[in-house]
Amino acid sequence: MKVVFQGAGAIGAAAAALFGRRHETVVVSRSANPGSEALNSPDTVRLQDTVRPQSSAPTRDTARPRDAAYPRRVGSTGRETVRRVPVVDWATVSSSSWDLVVLTTRPGDLDEPVAASISGARPSIIAITSQVDGDRDIAVSMFPESEILVFSPALLSERTTGRNVRYWQPPAMPVFMASGCRDAVRRLRRELGGGLIVAVPAALLSAPPAVFIPYVAELSVREGSWTALRTHLRRPTQASAEAVHAVTGVRIPMSARGAGLVLDALELFVPIDVGEYAGRHFARHEGQTLDMLNGWAGQMARRAARRDSQRNPKRNAAPALAELAPALGELAQALRLRVTR
Repeated sequence: MKVVFQGAGAIGAAAAALFGRRHETVVVSRSANPGSEALNSPDTVRLQDTVRPQSSAPTRDTARPRDAAYPRRVGSTGRETVRRVPVVDWATVSSSSWDLVVLTTRPGDLDEPVAASISGARPSIIAITSQVDGDRDIAVSMFPESEILVFSPALLSERTTGRNVRYWQPPAMPVFMASGCRDAVRRLRRELGGGLIVAVPAALLSAPPAVFIPYVAELSVREGSWTALRTHLRRPTQASAEAVHAVTGVRIPMSARGAGLVLDALELFVPIDVGEYAGRHFARHEGQTLDMLNGWAGQMARRAARRDSQRNPKRNAAPALAELAPALGELAQALRLRVTR
């Protein structure tokens, strides 16, 4: 298959490296024009430059022109294998046809020229990695000619130095868990081959973020301090239980003590510094974290309104969020103060 990963971040690069073992894959910048002045910050320019060994890194005078394909180096934690992933611009992508486009940027955040390029390519399947409530509906309205799936990454990835990305994929796990039209997911899984995606019901796909994102939010509120998070687990644990109830309709008992044991296990078994990784990675996505908290609160309110309308059709006022999800509301407010300050 021919696969495009939109967004030259860590997830896009790592996934492209893994998909690229069997399929033609490229990573494309989130902007329509990588050479534009808006992308001329040192960090972004490094993502577009040719990757070479440090001793022979290209200078400003020897780097390739920006309409060429720029490889990016991706390595797996605990392994020696290093792969180079081509990073191209949308003009290069638009000159060919593609079977699958994976959006690592929220669909509503796409630049208009990028969205137009994706629509023009008319891929049969577009997968979004955002699980914010409502983002799939936005993608459906933006790309009506494509089947929209939701991909949930099952690996950890981050930029290290320069244009390098490292990732860790848990044993026996796919690259993505996929949800959407059953026939489309089955067909895609068959064409991609085993090990890259696994089909899961929408409720199961939504449950893991509902479990861990409240802890991510608390970490952000605590200025990215893993130590501070470890000593303030009660609120995110309650918020996690409320979020899981919002997406599944099931109340699952959770405890701060159990959460602490899970964090202990992560520190013990994951071969990267989980505290440092989480503090760095999720600090860049605080707005999206807040939107996820608000989305679950909205789901909880809608669920309660439907239940009350069935029980008491004459009642107009829905229960307040403070009654339905007190910890989720409190955590969202604390994060909102940080995001908007």
